[in-house]
Amino acid sequence: MEVTKTNPNAVYSVTNRMVHKLDQSLETSSGKAILANLRNSIGRPLSQSVAIWPFMFENLPKEFLSRGQSASKKEIAILTTLQLYAMYRQGKQAPARENGQEKGSKNIGYSLSALRVGDSTAAIDRRFNALITATTYDELIHHLRQMLKLLKSKMFGETNIDFGKLAQDLYKFLVGKDENIRLSWARAYYRIYPKGGVESDQQ
Repeated sequence: MEVTKTNPNAVYSVTNRMVHKLDQSLETSSGKAILANLRNSIGRPLSQSVAIWPFMFENLPKEFLSRGQSASKKEIAILTTLQLYAMYRQGKQAPARENGQEKGSKNIGYSLSALRVGDSTAAIDRRFNALITATTYDELIHHLRQMLKLLKSKMFGETNIDFGKLAQDLYKFLVGKDENIRLSWARAYYRIYPKGGVESDQQ
């Protein structure tokens, strides 16, 4: 059961710390095992993903943990983000994330805008629109996973993603701020940025 809402900035910070740990262990046997377990847990509830419990529960603050049988919204948002990280990092060595601050971070819409190259962007725009018009969390994650796979294949996994910011936004989606997230991602995705820079995503 969800007892209290968490400041989204806390979700950002906790996720960043966990991603940093994974970044530092990408080439170790234990790190590779954690990433494999995270990928294997995709599509399965936390209650059935025993292999990832040690990493998850050792690194989550006590107030993030559910007191009931179902996972808390914090647990869901962070686990989803770590699964996406594990999927996106597969086969790569260097960390692919932004070292942003809690204010002014780049959201996933900005990262996905790297796919809008060339004269014909209609197909990728349709995929993105399906993502931001998703009415349920599961539908949102399904489309997001497909777009990240496309981003990894098209851009060779070199596009930076701020996974802390992604977890923060997924948590906001889960607590009813889905319209804010849709608009924020759409603004970042469709905006034409000045060459060599990007405006920060303030919310």
